Amino acid sequence: MLRAITRLLGWDNHAPVDTDTGMRVIGRLLIACMVLLVCTAGLVGFTAVQVTRTIDQTNQIGEFRRAANALDFVVAQFGPLTQTGAVRVGQIAGLANSRLTTTPSSDPTEAQVPLLNGQGAPGSFLTWTRATVGGQVFARFAPTRLPLIGALLLIAMLFLLQLHHVARSIERQRRLAHDQSRIDALTGLANRLAFELKAAELGTARIPFDVLLFDLDRFKHVNDAFGHAAGDMVLRAVGQRLKPLLQPGDLLARLGGDEFVLLACPARGAQGLADLVHACLAAMADPIHTAAQPVAVGVSMGVASSDGADLPVASVLAAADAALYRAKRVPGSCVRFADQAPEPATLWQLRRA
Repeated sequence: MLRAITRLLGWDNHAPVDTDTGMRVIGRLLIACMVLLVCTAGLVGFTAVQVTRTIDQTNQIGEFRRAANALDFVVAQFGPLTQTGAVRVGQIAGLANSRLTTTPSSDPTEAQVPLLNGQGAPGSFLTWTRATVGGQVFARFAPTRLPLIGALLLIAMLFLLQLHHVARSIERQRRLAHDQSRIDALTGLANRLAFELKAAELGTARIPFDVLLFDLDRFKHVNDAFGHAAGDMVLRAVGQRLKPLLQPGDLLARLGGDEFVLLACPARGAQGLADLVHACLAAMADPIHTAAQPVAVGVSMGVASSDGADLPVASVLAAADAALYRAKRVPGSCVRFADQAPEPATLWQLRRA
């Protein structure tokens, strides 16, 4: 049963629990505790009413028995029942306001015993007021106990609600920190960590992908001539121009400085990769507007393509970086594909510019 409950909450206690799963389980447990508290409060109230009724019913059965025995005793000693005899029956049986009546009573607080032949006048009744012991106990303790129980339950609910709020706040902060640790603050793109995690995941899953490594030309001149604010505008503009080229599954990241990387997944293939490279060059062809004046920055690009083998990300990036280094030795915007594979050679699809 415990295993079924944990599975319902989304938690397998035999498996490692990550932070996301743990926070979800905590939230569900808190909600379940609140529901259980409400159900407990309802059950306590229902039980109190049932106990009160049971006590009253048991007491009423005892009253009828005592009334019948006392009636038989008084009739045997003094003859047919009279008003005086009815009072005497009440004293013997412990009945409140016992009396002799001639009509049936419709009052729910009264009880009656019909007099049989020889016990009294035909059609007469021994009538008395029911003793509601359970109701009296309830009326005595409920005004103080029930508000106290309700207040305690309310306090417990407030504590749980506050705990749930704190748990949600912690989860929001954790998610925010998680996202910020994978986002470049300047450009809003993914950062090196996000790129490496994505590439490692694809490599482990043997999903082919392409890596396009960018380095801006003349970026140092922009910083020196127009200041770092202009350089920051250039970096943001590069990200904005390259973003429209992404397809679902692709990732554009800033590795640091003026270095960017585009991870294309799944791999485009020879023609698709060539088209993507040309689109990137075209996107960077126009001058970038800064606060000072438009500036023209070129881009050197190194490209490497994985065939889905479980290769370290550093090796993929190193191959693209080597191609980028060759591209930067050529004046103007230039692209070079990886032309030297790390061991084993079959792990790389080789391209030449």
